[in-house]
Amino acid sequence: MHPLLTRFAPLAILAAAGLATAGWTAFNTVKPRAVPPLELLPPQGPWAERISASGLIEGDGNDTAVGIPETALVAEVAVRIGQKVTTGDLLFRLDDRTIRSELAVAEAELAIALANATSAQAEIVRMESLPRAEDAGPAAAQVEVAGAQLALLRSRRERLERLGARGVESELADARLAEAVAAAQVASAKAALAHARLGAWSQDLAVAQQRQAVAAAQVVSAQARVAGMRTRLARLEVRAPRAATVIATTVMVGALAAPGDRDLVVLADLERLLIRVEVDESQVWKLKPGLPGQAWLRGDRTRPVELRFERIEPQAAARRAIQGKPGERLDGRAVQVLYRLVDPPPHLRPGLLMDVDVQCGSGGA
Repeated sequence: MHPLLTRFAPLAILAAAGLATAGWTAFNTVKPRAVPPLELLPPQGPWAERISASGLIEGDGNDTAVGIPETALVAEVAVRIGQKVTTGDLLFRLDDRTIRSELAVAEAELAIALANATSAQAEIVRMESLPRAEDAGPAAAQVEVAGAQLALLRSRRERLERLGARGVESELADARLAEAVAAAQVASAKAALAHARLGAWSQDLAVAQQRQAVAAAQVVSAQARVAGMRTRLARLEVRAPRAATVIATTVMVGALAAPGDRDLVVLADLERLLIRVEVDESQVWKLKPGLPGQAWLRGDRTRPVELRFERIEPQAAARRAIQGKPGERLDGRAVQVLYRLVDPPPHLRPGLLMDVDVQCGSGGA
């Protein structure tokens, strides 16, 4: 055999085999195939024009995640998952021992401030009541007593002067001195009487009024501090902001809770359920507000739940789930449409996904 044939014969055989394989593959690709019938059709609404989408059940008014005002230990937990609460019911209580001690100090300071204010007010009342008759009476009596003593000593001095006998010079000097003292006592008593008949000095009254104003301000400050402590104490008793059902909680007695902790207690209204339907941006133009819909719990095709239109969220958002459909973009947007579930079965819960058809035309099937 020729050497060239020996060298190129295997290559020719491989080329022929590849060409035959490629031809067979191309033939099978373009050959029409029978499409097998679907054994299980997806549920559909009774409308000729509809939008099919997925929906997520949620409580009416969205879930309420209860927060706390400050970091503290959990002292008491009053609810459990699934429990219904009304507005104002205790959910859990934080440790309040430190605040109670601060409140006791603030209440003592308030008592002191009130006593000082009462004393300052009494002083002003006393000054404004001057002059008082009960103060002038004793002073007038002292004037009369001092005048009687002066008259007595003057009479004695005059008697000694009329005698003019020798040997009484010393007694006369003593009498004159005693008369002078009595006269000074009369002047002092009259001055005291005049003072008792005077009102309060305006500057003293002004000083007393300033003291009373300071005391009143201290009372207001102390009252505000006590009120703040009581408010802070009340906030440590975390209560339900609305009537709802506890759907999640992570609080435990003895655990440290802090502001910003998620899911301490989550409330939802399970009596009135909504379903949030994502309508793809390519289907938004078909939406007609007010038209009803139907939803099926996945796995239960026989019992549709009627939907009543609630509202359309004003702002579109990124799609929550990418389903891998042909033509689906990773940056796809969707409009959130909310429907109310009409007479939902008791097994429906927030967080469940449902298949949804919503009417987008006026005609039936």
